[in-house]
Amino acid sequence: MTCPPPTVDARKALDFLRTSGLVDLSVPLSRVVDQVSQLDDVAGYVLAWERYVLVVANQVADDDSAADN
Repeated sequence: MTCPPPTVDARKALDFLRTSGLVDLSVPLSRVVDQVSQLDDVAGYVLAWERYVLVVANQVADDDSAADN
């Protein structure tokens, strides 16, 4: 039996990304796109980014639930 993923507060996850220093949100997406030459590279980057955000969001949710207990 698998457990459903924890609910994620997107605002808390975004706040964590902004304050953690792990991600430079000041870099415009156009600069990232200009630095790659293939559309597949961009798609791969976007998929990797989405996965990273989900992992961070889940970590924030886990930390919040641990703090509540």
